Amino acid sequence: MLQRFDTRKYSVRDFEEWNDKGDLVLAPKFQRRDVWNPKARSYLIDTILRGKPIPKIYMRQTIDTRTRKVMREVVDGQQRLRSVLEFLQDGFKISRVHNEDFGGKYFSTLDEATKLGILRYEFSVDLLQDMPDEEVYEIFARMNTYSSTLNAQELRHAKHFGDFRTCVYTLVQEFGKFWEKSKIFTNKAILRMAEAEYVSELLMAMTEGIRQKEKRSIDKFYEDNDDEFPHRKTVEKRFRDVMDQIGGILGDEIGSSILTTTRLFYPFFCSVFHMQYALPKLDDPRVSIKPASYPKIRSSLQEVDILLHKAKRESRGGSLEFLNAEQKKFFAAYNEHWVHAENRRLLTKHIDKLIRQAVK
Repeated sequence: MLQRFDTRKYSVRDFEEWNDKGDLVLAPKFQRRDVWNPKARSYLIDTILRGKPIPKIYMRQTIDTRTRKVMREVVDGQQRLRSVLEFLQDGFKISRVHNEDFGGKYFSTLDEATKLGILRYEFSVDLLQDMPDEEVYEIFARMNTYSSTLNAQELRHAKHFGDFRTCVYTLVQEFGKFWEKSKIFTNKAILRMAEAEYVSELLMAMTEGIRQKEKRSIDKFYEDNDDEFPHRKTVEKRFRDVMDQIGGILGDEIGSSILTTTRLFYPFFCSVFHMQYALPKLDDPRVSIKPASYPKIRSSLQEVDILLHKAKRESRGGSLEFLNAEQKKFFAAYNEHWVHAENRRLLTKHIDKLIRQAVK
């Protein structure tokens, strides 16, 4: 078997030097001509500043045996390299949305150590040695064969680099241990950004009230809040406060409570948020949740576990006569169309009632 490529490491400075000498081709015929927006470019530079990995570059290298000149064509990674090279020429500033320490700075205004770190940053490059066009096209056909179709949240992640997206992924990463302990999402779901979409919905509820889970609504919220997510710092602080309270309420039951399922965590979160800060468009009475109340609230919320386990068991026989009218509505909202706004609101109001009973 003849291997026609090998993986190497090249620094930002290597690419800058090749570009200055005219030895780098950034727009070969097999490259897409899409152009990144300023937010995407800033996000890339922030990734470099933080020393995080960037997807590998594919580059074809050919040698003219007569002139001994080496030419390097960027097969995949054009926009990444264009963004970096433009930043080195002070073509744009780092956004404060992405990096508070370096926000508003051009490359020339960075300190020397930071400049050096950027120039030394290394890209992983698959080097295609003297490979003809038809083989390059075949490589990309094979790569696409093994690629999964992006889901809705992965598409948002690829499209948006602004304030709301940054807020979402800041909180997703900050509460990584919580998602793991609570088992709300499987590891596979987390790899496909399920928790990021869920956090997006929770932030939407905090700012606009309970909403139906709907792709176009989430997409629009990302669009509307890409340039600026109003009161972001306040929203992030309140999100952290609510998550801390939820952790305190659940205690050691965090991984076993039915409240840490995708169907019920949304109304549970909304209920705890409402008690502390008042959820928009929800008129339920509120009580103050203090750490001393956590055990009583935990005990009161166990009614949800008991009710749903018994209802699921009894419903197989077609009878729910042991439930009162309110409990039947709660079970119906949980059991069918639980992503509808009205059902989410009904679930939230029931949990509100249980919390008030425990705290009064």
